[in-house]
Amino acid sequence: MAGAPVPTEQTSTEQEPAGGSTPDSPFRARGPVDDESVLSSLATCDLTLLGQMPWSSNGTFLVDLVPPTPGDDILQGVYKPGRGERPLRDFPTGLYRREAAAWELANHLGWSLIPPTVVRDGPLGEGSVQLYVPCDYREHYFTLCEDPTRAHELRRLAVFDLLANNTDRKAGHVLAGDDGRIWAVDNALCFHHQFKVRTVIWDFSGQPIPPALLDDLARLVDTGLPESLSCLLDALEADAVVTRASALLADGELPVDSSGRRVPWPLL
Repeated sequence: MAGAPVPTEQTSTEQEPAGGSTPDSPFRARGPVDDESVLSSLATCDLTLLGQMPWSSNGTFLVDLVPPTPGDDILQGVYKPGRGERPLRDFPTGLYRREAAAWELANHLGWSLIPPTVVRDGPLGEGSVQLYVPCDYREHYFTLCEDPTRAHELRRLAVFDLLANNTDRKAGHVLAGDDGRIWAVDNALCFHHQFKVRTVIWDFSGQPIPPALLDDLARLVDTGLPESLSCLLDALEADAVVTRASALLADGELPVDSSGRRVPWPLL
């Protein structure tokens, strides 16, 4: 695939330039964007493949979202076609749908954690397309958790991963965006109906879940999942999301991994 190598799943354990583009970089710098216009671009713009992201277990591609009007700003996305997925024993095919489901869940809760993501057809068939987040690749969860000003965002992500049943939250999947926000990417291994969380985020174990987050969870339990989310999951998976929300509400605090085994490998 043509194009310079780019970090896997929007992340890398290699040292990349901090923020911005360089003459040899395929990444485009951009300013702030609003979700509504981004979702429209993700769903309707032509996709131009720039290169395959190496070090990824599944086919993952950096794309330009080419607008219909020449001269308009070009956003970038991360395209994961279904045909590029390796079969897994414990997850059905169509992992890309779970990428979109993670966005739908975070968006429904009002938790700005997941970059906007849609399911659509592309150059290699149907898959997910997620807004690419310009970021500092030297940062990841283990560096960000040392900053006390990030604690609220990271605690919210810890709750989100329990709710979504993330089985593969590596440190490198937590990005420090150039916009000053924390973003969580690579969310394909979520929403299994059996509880099988694996995450590096255990620093908040035993701490109370903030009241505002509990209110959001209570709203989810009361109203159920929106159709835009439930249509991406099967019935057991959709019911399990609400069940986990109820359990988090009942406990009122983040759990402790007494086994010490609920971590992914590798950690980054």
